[in-house]
Amino acid sequence: MPGSGLTAIPAYVPAEPPAGSGAVRATAARSLRWTLLESFGLSGLSFIALIFFSRYLSAAEFGIAAVAIGIVQLLNVPVEMLFHDALIRTREATARHINSAFTAALLIGVLLTGACWLLADRFAALIGQPEVGPVLRWMSLGLVASGWGSALVALQRRHMQFRTLALRSTIGRGGSAVIGITLAVSGAGVWSLVAQQVSMTVLATLALWLLAPERPRFGLSRPELGEMTRFGVPAASFSLVGLSTQRFFMIGVAAFLGVQAAGILSLAFRAVDMLRDIVGSAVAQLALPIFASLQGSRADIRRTFSAAVRLTTALMYPLFAGLAVCSYEVVEIVFGARWLGAAPFVALLALLTFQFFGRLFSVPIYNATGHPVLPSIALLLQIAYVVAGMLLFGRFSLEAAAAVWASRLLLGLGIDLWLLRRVTGLSVAGQLAGAMHPALAAAAMAAVVHGTKVYLLAAYDPALRLALMVGLGAVTYSAVLWLLNRSLVLELLAFARQTVKRAT
Repeated sequence: MPGSGLTAIPAYVPAEPPAGSGAVRATAARSLRWTLLESFGLSGLSFIALIFFSRYLSAAEFGIAAVAIGIVQLLNVPVEMLFHDALIRTREATARHINSAFTAALLIGVLLTGACWLLADRFAALIGQPEVGPVLRWMSLGLVASGWGSALVALQRRHMQFRTLALRSTIGRGGSAVIGITLAVSGAGVWSLVAQQVSMTVLATLALWLLAPERPRFGLSRPELGEMTRFGVPAASFSLVGLSTQRFFMIGVAAFLGVQAAGILSLAFRAVDMLRDIVGSAVAQLALPIFASLQGSRADIRRTFSAAVRLTTALMYPLFAGLAVCSYEVVEIVFGARWLGAAPFVALLALLTFQFFGRLFSVPIYNATGHPVLPSIALLLQIAYVVAGMLLFGRFSLEAAAAVWASRLLLGLGIDLWLLRRVTGLSVAGQLAGAMHPALAAAAMAAVVHGTKVYLLAAYDPALRLALMVGLGAVTYSAVLWLLNRSLVLELLAFARQTVKRAT
């Protein structure tokens, strides 16, 4: 396309829907290898870095960084997401679309970074934590790097080029982990977290530009920009609302209970979220293009949703039920005894992932079917509930704040069930059915493991106790799930074989 700046990226037409659920499952299994690798690069390496940081940083330093990271993540939504889903879903994405998305995202990143440098100290004074100001200013530099790479990320996902994205994330997370850990060991304190956060985005963007066969150039085209913005604003607004709940909660904890309390909760959130996102992020980014290919058939969407919920919950529920039961042992062994105060919050957040994995595919379906704004109603209610709950109740203790955080889910679940029924025609019972047997098996496993821990293993060394609990839990869950639903176990094993099988 002359003068477009991107000469070798042709218009893209999404593939026809796969013929039957078996074809969809095979496609998902082949791509999941690379999305899982990317998630390990994104979350696995960060979890390793978190272990090192917990040994060298104080709870207060974690709290300061948590507030600054939360603000930067909110500001990153328009930078990274405003054109992301639009580029994936647009039937014919031309060079003008991609160049316009790249240029606009970069400009937004620069503007928001400048705003952080001007207003960081005022925000820090507003929440009564002046240490947050300088950290927020420097951490905002990652917004520029994110803007530089956001269009390429969307383009790679559009074409399901997950290998490139996996390598990009692994390089970014691996390199930033080395930088952050080195600074932490050297005594840099909270600035080691700043360096890790900024270098992660810079290295990931640089790797993607080196790996991508074609790169966008500067250029704005009003028709294409308007077309993407019309779709992107609702989608980005939903992402912003979704991120805002936890970030507002952490800001409230820091403002009312102090940065040390925020640091304890931050470690619990980061530990559970990183483990959750190793699989959750891989599945979620794969789900959008798959559901987009099925958007013409509600029946195919219903079948794919049911299968996805069955497989995902069967895999993840036992892991997080086990983490909840073993939270004290895990925290002591992984992070050190001085962080044992975070163990009950790790257990609570691990149990809350049951709702996360059960509803993981709702948002990709809304986006793929052209209804990106629908879930925002439930999320806005959750934000209002969290803000009011912190003002009235959560401000008095960490336990009260955690109760506010957990109870907010009751507001959102019913609305999400109703909305997905309207979009797909899948009944409430049908939406929940796939998670029922994994939940029952995980509950039985947790009861057996907890009882054994209390009555037989209490005097054992934490490491030995944890090893015995893990083994007992794996055997118990497998046996109970086999008794409840033998076909699900066989389906899970078949999908695992497809995932590891070399693509032909």
